[in-house]
Amino acid sequence: MSVEATELRRAKTQPSSWRWRTLAIGLPVLLAGFAANHLEGHYRQKRAKAAADAGSLVVRAESSLAGHSQIGIDEASLGSAQERPLLRFAMLGEWAFDPQKPSPCPEAIRALSGREACCVGFMYPLEAGTRLRRFCLLRTTQTCCYGPRPQYNQYLFVELKAPVKFERFAPVMVAGKFLVDPHPEQGYIYRMEGTSVAPAAEDEPEVDAAQVALKAKVPLFDFAALSAMDGQPVVMEGFILDRKQGPPPRLVLARNWWDGQTQGKPPTIYSAATVYLRGPGELPPVWKQKGVFRGTLRVARDPASWSGEGIVSLQEAGRAQSGRGQSRLRMDSGPFLAVPYELLILAAFLFLAIRAARPRPMTDQAGGPRR
Repeated sequence: MSVEATELRRAKTQPSSWRWRTLAIGLPVLLAGFAANHLEGHYRQKRAKAAADAGSLVVRAESSLAGHSQIGIDEASLGSAQERPLLRFAMLGEWAFDPQKPSPCPEAIRALSGREACCVGFMYPLEAGTRLRRFCLLRTTQTCCYGPRPQYNQYLFVELKAPVKFERFAPVMVAGKFLVDPHPEQGYIYRMEGTSVAPAAEDEPEVDAAQVALKAKVPLFDFAALSAMDGQPVVMEGFILDRKQGPPPRLVLARNWWDGQTQGKPPTIYSAATVYLRGPGELPPVWKQKGVFRGTLRVARDPASWSGEGIVSLQEAGRAQSGRGQSRLRMDSGPFLAVPYELLILAAFLFLAIRAARPRPMTDQAGGPRR
């Protein structure tokens, strides 16, 4: 046998070394990418926890003694590193003031009187209009047309030199001179000569549902013109009612606003839909009255289930966000690439690499199989 034939047979019976090198190099690189994917998700969760531990504002839904829904500040979430002393309603509530049996103000509260301070709470207007100069600052939104009157030690009477925008359900931070100044005949024992009012929590710009639907290339859902769209991706807009942490996390999205008791129009099976969210992170802030969500529309075919589940629902829904003119959905706190997709990519890589490296049958110089 000639030297050329021997070399040809050796080349055809042994796998190509470069293919094995691709497997040897590519596999560690792929695994390193998977590790980085999970590490990123892990550190993202740590950053979120660190932000909460550092004093990020936590606003939560609460239930009052009267049975209606309200929003309150979790004062344990407020940080202590402030330029001014931070007044907490838990401390202000220590003075059990009774106008019939006056008692001295606790020294810890009295020591702050006359000093610059700040306080986080919700605005209760004392005058008409969208801009206020006088209002009460409360820890919760309990005071309303049907709510109970708060005690003297549960709010601050605030006066400003210039009017500011009235925030109905969003928490604000008010700064100014705090004064222990009991005047029960005028309705207060604490007051503040306010110098500034600022949002206490980061909020998002309003989302244009039509723009979200246009960019996502899906129809804009319209409660007034429901058609046969079962199983289709849609964008849905409405007033947010009845948030539930789950599992599964969900809420009711209604065509009309309703306060849960007497104001507005109560939702019906014809004007509202249950939205089942992908995860707890998709729940909007409790002071958000309206929302835009994207998910898969489901139409209940059995009328017997309508009273409990409604006619339509939105499944696997995500909250639409506004950012630099593009719609985006809030992501869960896990890794960007889920484990099943990683396994699928790994299996495909190994299959292609091993198949390419498989030895081919030896042939003779004429091209046919060697006997």
